[in-house]
Amino acid sequence: MSRVAKRYAKALFGLAKDQSKLDKVETDFNELDKLIDKSSEFGAFLLNPLISSSNKSIMLKDLFKGKVDDLTFNFIQLINEKKRSSLLPDVILQFKSMMLEHSNQVEGELISAVELSKNQVNQIQQNIEKATGKSVILKQQIETDVIGGFVLKIQDRVFDNSIRCQLNKLREKFIAR
Repeated sequence: MSRVAKRYAKALFGLAKDQSKLDKVETDFNELDKLIDKSSEFGAFLLNPLISSSNKSIMLKDLFKGKVDDLTFNFIQLINEKKRSSLLPDVILQFKSMMLEHSNQVEGELISAVELSKNQVNQIQQNIEKATGKSVILKQQIETDVIGGFVLKIQDRVFDNSIRCQLNKLREKFIAR
């Protein structure tokens, strides 16, 4: 992620906090992020340097004026005027990260071969919360190549408690002998 995107996100976060609009901007950015993910045309539109910023401004006004908070709309227009609309996905990602930090939360990904019971997930979640001191939002994902156990990704850390990993370690021990 670029430093410029981080600076834009930080500035917007500060403004939204000062104006008590953090939740509104977060909601707008969540919807905008969904639009970018679902519509490859919109993503290409943001990235296309051949479309002038004035034409982009007209399109952005048609798409968002009155549908998002004024602060969000003005930010989108500003980033377009500065010819930085291609940074919008990174700014959204950084803003979401700042919101999680602000609310003392952390996102994680729990990958397993089969769906884990609610009790198992709750136990894992409680252990993470004790270790990090933060509330945890876990997203579950099923991947059959894990074989058994689970892989847990929290921020930039990976905890691999899968049978696949254990088998690989065992194989390395045999090779080392």
